Amino acid sequence: MLKRLVPAVFCLLAVLSACEPNVSESLEPVLPKESSDHSLGGEKDDPADLPVENDTTISSMLNAVNALRQTGCDCGEQSMPATGKLVWNVKLYEAALNHAKDMHANNYFSHTSPSGENVYQRLVASGYISNAGNILAYGENIAFGDFDLDKAIQKWLTSPSHCANMMRDTYEEMAIAHEGNYWVQVFGAKRK
Repeated sequence: MLKRLVPAVFCLLAVLSACEPNVSESLEPVLPKESSDHSLGGEKDDPADLPVENDTTISSMLNAVNALRQTGCDCGEQSMPATGKLVWNVKLYEAALNHAKDMHANNYFSHTSPSGENVYQRLVASGYISNAGNILAYGENIAFGDFDLDKAIQKWLTSPSHCANMMRDTYEEMAIAHEGNYWVQVFGAKRK
């Protein structure tokens, strides 16, 4: 019985994971390693070359999250009041998509890549920010599973930390991307 219970508990914990910055995270960028990406000449993909979601998909993603934010919801035991709408950001999409692709290609599920790169460093790499002084707030939700956008959002809603991340009133922008069964939602707000 124990042999089956331990893997089941591990899988349940791994399926959902929310991340906010904390004081133990490094704010210094990780130097890029030689990657197996398919960009020409080994150069970083131009955001214009990314397979950007179509307008209908972006609208669906924003509408689903903004509907929650406008009505408020309960995140576990914590009642989250209604808050402002988020807008789509292509640089956050780039960070989310690159993380989803990396997890898929390297077969891991974590906010931190095997090379040590975290969400802050992905925001710098995508061009969303250039340094810690540019960012007001950021966060990331990840999920793993063979499901669609609605199911991914429902999974995040059943987790108090993911739900709170979606409802955080300091966020102004977001993006969601997926590759295979890896889903990544990134939030941000820059200093004015």
